[in-house]
Amino acid sequence: MGVFDSWDGKRVAWVALGLVLAALIGLALFRYIGPFLFAIFLYYATRPLYRQLDRFIDHPNVTATVTILLIILPMLAVVAYAVVVALRELDQFLASSDLEVVRSTLQPYLGMVRRGNVDRLREAIASGSGGSVASALQQGLPGVVGRLQSIAAAGFGILARFFLMLTILFYLLRDDWKLRQWFYESIDHDEDIVSYTQAVDDDLETVFLSNLAVIAVAAGAAAVVFYGLNYVASSGPVVPTPVLLALLIGIGTLVPAVGMKIVYVPYGLVLLGVALTTPTPLWHPIAFLALTLVVVDTVPDFFARSFLSARSGVHMGLVLLGYFLGTLAFGWWGLFLGPIVVVLAVHFGETVVPGLASDFMWE
Repeated sequence: MGVFDSWDGKRVAWVALGLVLAALIGLALFRYIGPFLFAIFLYYATRPLYRQLDRFIDHPNVTATVTILLIILPMLAVVAYAVVVALRELDQFLASSDLEVVRSTLQPYLGMVRRGNVDRLREAIASGSGGSVASALQQGLPGVVGRLQSIAAAGFGILARFFLMLTILFYLLRDDWKLRQWFYESIDHDEDIVSYTQAVDDDLETVFLSNLAVIAVAAGAAAVVFYGLNYVASSGPVVPTPVLLALLIGIGTLVPAVGMKIVYVPYGLVLLGVALTTPTPLWHPIAFLALTLVVVDTVPDFFARSFLSARSGVHMGLVLLGYFLGTLAFGWWGLFLGPIVVVLAVHFGETVVPGLASDFMWE
């Protein structure tokens, strides 16, 4: 008797409806696969913190909110503060260089950042010179409106993805036990499936938690190195904002492929340019780049990931290949998909393949 011989029209209709719904959900998730995978990463990385807080806060909504605020807000605050500091540094650089024409064009906006005056920005937009909105309006209203619409659309798209990620993360933290219970009941607590999913779940937590550990270790090592450089430098600090740059380097470890190099390499090149055009000693940028590469970039990443990966059932080399190949194959969101695929494949090979191979051999 075939599998579908005992199926009536009702069962076929339910299966068809289920396939349609699964296709629609899969299409929606694929269109926003980046925020979804980033939420999965943050879920596993913050789940231990959520469970610790849940022991003291007897309210799942509050616990999930506090967990998200403790992780997300500090990162956003660091990035926002870094933008403000960068604009201030740009203003000072333009003031001390021969680029006065550029500075005069940007002055209304740089002045707003320097003084923190919102009214000043409004005045700059209303009556500023050079590249102001008022002069642009005189040159052509349709072009300005089109650019504003493009900027607004891009900003809305970023915010929409950000809130989608937060929403998925919130409900995963709060209701993961409900999802797990529903799944186990649906499969009638099949021992093989339960064992496989639990092993994958535990290893994903360990692997993704290592990312947050690398952020903390790299930021701490960077702060120590930068304060040490400032201490031995007699002609002025090498890194004027050591804590801020250390935090940015820690957050930069999440960037696919290049990692924290996206932060310290441009900063080192700026130091090099300053050393070549001013009396600043040349050893400042050389020492900065060398110590950051060895002490901050290489050593903490290797030892932190090795220590945490040793607690899981997945070889560290496979996890690193997952990060690298996932990023090359799928883009930035492959940074999170790659390790998931590696963990799923490793446990599939360990727990499922032997049983399937045995069945095929005895048939």
